[in-house]
Amino acid sequence: MSDLTVSVQNGVCHISLSRQAKRNTIDAATCLSLVELFNQAQKDEDIRCVVLSGEGGVFCAGADLQETLHRTDASQQAYSALIESMIAFDKPILAAVQGPAVGLGVAILCFSDLVYCSDKSLFSLPFTALGLTPEFGLSYCLCEKAGFKKALEKLLLSEPISALEAQQMGIVTSVMAEEDVLKETLARAARLTKLPPNSLRATKALMRQHQGRAIREAINAEQAAVIERLQSDEVKEACLAFEQGRKPDFSVKSL
Repeated sequence: MSDLTVSVQNGVCHISLSRQAKRNTIDAATCLSLVELFNQAQKDEDIRCVVLSGEGGVFCAGADLQETLHRTDASQQAYSALIESMIAFDKPILAAVQGPAVGLGVAILCFSDLVYCSDKSLFSLPFTALGLTPEFGLSYCLCEKAGFKKALEKLLLSEPISALEAQQMGIVTSVMAEEDVLKETLARAARLTKLPPNSLRATKALMRQHQGRAIREAINAEQAAVIERLQSDEVKEACLAFEQGRKPDFSVKSL
């Protein structure tokens, strides 16, 4: 688990993404490590909640791009397992967001219960810009949180989302000064450890009870759409432009 820094103290399991050379992108191996940690935290009665953060001034720059574009059944299963483990986790999940959160990083926030971000954080959903379609349950979660119009606007235009917009869209709980984010998130985690654990779990179950089936249905539809998109000329052009360091040309003539 070299891509993760993990500490367990006073009932709080703190997991920090530490792939700083890769801007804390998440590959299949990291997904499986996170799944293992969530499973362990689920079984350990001494752990009352989980805190997620990122090192190096980045929360998570999304799924590993090369793995996304050249996915295998095994890598797809790893990403799906991560989302499933977060859906099934019945203890509170808190996220401390410093720096950008992109794609899968935003999805992780959607499956977290309390999310605190820096006023300098930016959020991005660049699926259409890459010739792709949303993944990881985002087609459902964003509509549920932000409403259809705002969710569709951000997905279609692939525009950056400011910290204030993210709060208004329901992606984050509160916005605060960058130097306070992790400290305040850990303080709230500490507060949770003092509350009745079974009450917390029952409350989370009530609040999340209708989401599981809908999210899984959305994920199945998303995976079918992405597999089709990966074979398209638009994705090929997006990849070539990325490798060549230029803007992609999606005109009909070029494709």
